[in-house]
Amino acid sequence: MLQPVTEPTANAQAPQPAATRTRVSRHIEADPTSTALLLTGPTAIDLWPGLRRVAEVSGRVVVETDLPERPAAASVRALPPQRTPTAYVTRFEWAGPGLPATSAELTLSFEAAADGASGTLAELLLTGSGFSGTVLDEPTLTAMAEGFLANLAHAAESRNRAA
Repeated sequence: MLQPVTEPTANAQAPQPAATRTRVSRHIEADPTSTALLLTGPTAIDLWPGLRRVAEVSGRVVVETDLPERPAAASVRALPPQRTPTAYVTRFEWAGPGLPATSAELTLSFEAAADGASGTLAELLLTGSGFSGTVLDEPTLTAMAEGFLANLAHAAESRNRAA
């Protein structure tokens, strides 16, 4: 089930725009290990809806996307998933002209399915510098995050059925 939540957080130091936190989660009918394996290669960025790869520079991927306001380009850095005692965690970030600088954390933890089969709870937390003055808005970011988890779920579940 998708559960988007946006949480504005105030910065107590300088008069910077409030950070925006967007949380989306989804159940995936595949185990966390096989789901995490999908995020270890360069194709993980291709799971994000609407992105086109343009180049790779210094370990970052340059992408373009068509946003409602205008096309936007960003530099994306994605780290491979790391195993913790209870989950796999991967982090990525992006920045680009006209976009809020954003960092993300995706946690893939074990969650039993209704039939008792092994499943994954995918939780994506995006923390950005705020939407003010950018070409990205909260509903678009939430829709893209939900699309990413849907694409990840589809890829993991398709692999799981083929095995």
